[in-house]
Amino acid sequence: MMFALCFAAIIAVVQSGESDVVAFTKGLVAHAHLTQGDIVTYNKDITNINAVFTSDGKFQVQVPGIYSFHFYSLSRSDSEIWLEFRKNEDYVASIYAYTASDWADAGNTIVMELQAGDTIFVKAVEDYDNSLYGAAGEIYTTFTGELMFSEASGVANPIAFSAGLTKNISLPSGTNVMYDKIITNAGNGFDITTGDFVVPQDGTYMIHYNSLSELGMEMWLELYLNDQYINSAYGQAPHTWADAGNSAILDMKSGDRLRVRGRKGENIVLYGQPDEIYCIFSGVMLTAKNAPAAGANAGQIQAFAAGLTKNQNNGVTTTKVTWDKVFTDHGDNFNQTNGVFTAKVSGVYVFNYHGMGQQDEEVWLELYHNYIYVNSLYGHATHGWAGGSNSAALYLAQGDTVYVDMKDHSTKMFGDADQIYCTFSGYLLAPMVKGSPVVGR
Repeated sequence: MMFALCFAAIIAVVQSGESDVVAFTKGLVAHAHLTQGDIVTYNKDITNINAVFTSDGKFQVQVPGIYSFHFYSLSRSDSEIWLEFRKNEDYVASIYAYTASDWADAGNTIVMELQAGDTIFVKAVEDYDNSLYGAAGEIYTTFTGELMFSEASGVANPIAFSAGLTKNISLPSGTNVMYDKIITNAGNGFDITTGDFVVPQDGTYMIHYNSLSELGMEMWLELYLNDQYINSAYGQAPHTWADAGNSAILDMKSGDRLRVRGRKGENIVLYGQPDEIYCIFSGVMLTAKNAPAAGANAGQIQAFAAGLTKNQNNGVTTTKVTWDKVFTDHGDNFNQTNGVFTAKVSGVYVFNYHGMGQQDEEVWLELYHNYIYVNSLYGHATHGWAGGSNSAALYLAQGDTVYVDMKDHSTKMFGDADQIYCTFSGYLLAPMVKGSPVVGR
């Protein structure tokens, strides 16, 4: 892919009638049973800005560039989900989940360079029984995509990566996850010899990681920036495989090293095969493209990330999750006291949230936009800990609010200073005024 001009040239007014802002979130609002490698046909458009889908449910690229995709799902009770993410007909990545006599959540994020005409879709594994949960007020199965950099944006060196694991590995003594397959490495920041993302340029970055444990084993991963702990992902399910993931928005400097590593002192085994890639580490630089071209917020990034360092169930007067640790808050949009994000700049935003319940308890969270329900995550383990994740792209007008709410008072969220599993983050993908973008991307 050829990008021209300099990095600063990302800020460019879009000509009248033209738009290369692309973002969507689709959801499943009815139970689905997939048996013959069926494509998941999401039946609710939560957001659709310039996203084109074929009649059989595939996202079709109109604007060449670097895209980020997130797909999540929840099984029906005592059922499995085993889904694949594909580009055209080529296999890219998978998700898997099963919890005996309960519901199970799984998800993944992939960053890819795409050309016009490419298709992206989520499908069931061939000849495998999938039972996905869906209801109008309980949307766990979602598919979100956003164009991070277009070829027309003029970015000379966009920075974005995704790396996967194609084999089983053990992680003794807190060693790095050695991802062995590079899916995307724009800017050459990911170092396959160390498993580190070595930051090529100062900026603010969106980071994701998801993994699956080997059968009956523990999966306990931690995200580190140099020697600084950021957050964790945990999964363990007796007699099956366990999925978990997390994300963060971080300010990083050139030369910083970001890595996913195993928890020290734990017996961790991750699952991977060439045609079953569940463990993925992804990131993309946000800084330049999030600067509004004009107005009171000119040059200001709109991005935040928060986490939970203590147990929470404060359902006495409110069920809103209040996050006690803020990693970043560019634009001063996030209210730590009440857990509410309020947009100062109109535009398209992308939100990610993750939760884990306390031992033997459930976590059931919902994302709201101006008190209107968007989607959910759910996790429960009869003996142990379980979590879930979800994401959404949303159009926000100035003053709109977004927050995470506990479904009911039975939700009990887990958190500790060195075990941050519950997180909430969001960033401005593209400023827009009355549906028209004010910057090129």
